[in-house]
Amino acid sequence: MIDRTLTLAFLSHAPESAAQVLNEIAPRQAADFLEEIPARIAAPTVGYMSSWSAARCMELLSPHRAAAIFQNLDFHDCAGLMRLLAAEQLAAVLDALPARLARRLRSGLRYPAGSVGAWIDPEIPAFADSASVGEAVLYLTNASAASHVFVHYKDNGRFAGAASVTSIMRSEPERALSELPLLRIRPLSSRATLASVAFLDAWDEYLMLPVIGRSKTVVGGLSRASLRKGMHEHRRAREVSPGTMTGQILSALATTCSGLVQVVVDTRQSPQQEQKNA
Repeated sequence: MIDRTLTLAFLSHAPESAAQVLNEIAPRQAADFLEEIPARIAAPTVGYMSSWSAARCMELLSPHRAAAIFQNLDFHDCAGLMRLLAAEQLAAVLDALPARLARRLRSGLRYPAGSVGAWIDPEIPAFADSASVGEAVLYLTNASAASHVFVHYKDNGRFAGAASVTSIMRSEPERALSELPLLRIRPLSSRATLASVAFLDAWDEYLMLPVIGRSKTVVGGLSRASLRKGMHEHRRAREVSPGTMTGQILSALATTCSGLVQVVVDTRQSPQQEQKNA
């Protein structure tokens, strides 16, 4: 019997190595194992698994169990894996997630994987031009590091410009953001491909760029980190997508491995079982 304490310690301290082990066993076995592990400990290992193996495991878990693991993943890792789930399992997992997270994921999943919209960073702050400097400071105090906040017009939601954190911190709390000097950054379309925006000159100057939707309203931002990650994930997905040579090879390997496992199972039958089958 495997010691549970040792197992949890291994997963906590070596999730990448644990992921390699789970990649090499049948999805059903991996899912049964993950079913018994606390979600916060299982999530990093799932994050290191190959996308195909992780998605197959998530489909075999109960929706509530899968949702618990998804909640402990990075937002974009979560969205990336969800794109690989079968429609029925995807719907069940989204229903099991907290409403706010489910809404964000549904919004991101509407976009193709290689589009700007699929990689919008929900943590990038955007405020109406009538919001006060004090409101922005309060948000920034409790948020991750940012160099700018985006400002949109209150009446129509369209992008007005970006206020630097420096100008915000130097201003009086009661001033409206519209009174600050705003940088006129050209916003990205949520429908644009990542490849089409990857080499814009603006990336040399800004850590994040605003993103607008069909109605020209601000829907979030795209960070340099999300852009790099999105480009990498999209290339990897194309390499193993069905119909590509790599995808066909992986499919053939999976079939071969399945056959080998069955051979091993058959050769381990007890003499009584063999006699019974004769």
